[in-house]
Amino acid sequence: MLDEVVENGPSLAGQLVGLAARLSIRPILAVGAQLPNAPWPWGLLDHAARVVPSAPGSVRRTVRLPRCTARLVRAAGVRPADGRGRVVLYLHGGAFLTCGVNTHDRLVTTLSEYADSPALVVGYRMIPKHSVGAAIDDCYDGYQWLRSQGYAPDQIVVAGDSAGGYLALALAVRLLDEAEQPAAVVCMSPLTQIAKASRREHPNSATDAMFPAKAFDALVDLITHAARRRGADGTREEIFEPLDHIESGLCPTLIHVSGSEAMLQDATLVARRLAGVGVPVQLRVWPGQMHVFQIAPIVPEAHRSLRQIGTYIREMTDWTAVPEGVDDYVVIP
Repeated sequence: MLDEVVENGPSLAGQLVGLAARLSIRPILAVGAQLPNAPWPWGLLDHAARVVPSAPGSVRRTVRLPRCTARLVRAAGVRPADGRGRVVLYLHGGAFLTCGVNTHDRLVTTLSEYADSPALVVGYRMIPKHSVGAAIDDCYDGYQWLRSQGYAPDQIVVAGDSAGGYLALALAVRLLDEAEQPAAVVCMSPLTQIAKASRREHPNSATDAMFPAKAFDALVDLITHAARRRGADGTREEIFEPLDHIESGLCPTLIHVSGSEAMLQDATLVARRLAGVGVPVQLRVWPGQMHVFQIAPIVPEAHRSLRQIGTYIREMTDWTAVPEGVDDYVVIP
């Protein structure tokens, strides 16, 4: 069943942030789309975000996963990730090649507060050095780390924005193949199509505050190139398309998306596919917002959205599970 709601807005702050993105981020991405293979300093953005102060009273710890690191985040007053209560596995966006635990720290901390839950943010490997398949593997390792801490599947909510929404769906499909179902999936402005996408014809290709249509074409080229490099024998990795793997048995899903962005098409398609196979899905459309507006704390709709998501996470999680023990992953103080 599909529960679709169009929210009120945009507020003046939402309009101004969208305008700022259109005047700054979109032109930069337009240039990047013309030269996608140039040595752009993609990691600089997350590194620069380290100077942004953390929310007062919040706590963070680094976790070493088999092939990457992750960060445990909890807002002030939220219980530690001790296997009791609920927990969020958060997969950040950034087109699989930029952003990270620092750029998304405030968003995740706010979500931790509203969900009353710790969150594990996976610093997965990114293109062009690694493939998207490697990122999915890292997200799977993050989930298994939570399981090793004693969390049962029905205590874990997998959440992500943009490319992280793609990773959340890919992880849910992989877990279903193993007969494991998290409590829920939450996606903000999810990317759900890669090689088969055709966003140029969508009306929102003109109204998207951040992404020119060519940016998606350039991203596909980068993903395809990285997939060719992954196999030790030089064989190409098959690119995972979430829309081709929607089936009954997937966990309940909440999707928030801007009504003005190109990713509205992705969000709507996956919501309808999920509903079509009997998966409970909620779609919340926010008019006039930029892509992943939840990352902008000055926008009132960002807090409304995260508050709704936090409420959903609390409603979908089970508090009854008992810790099962600890595996060999390492927590770095």
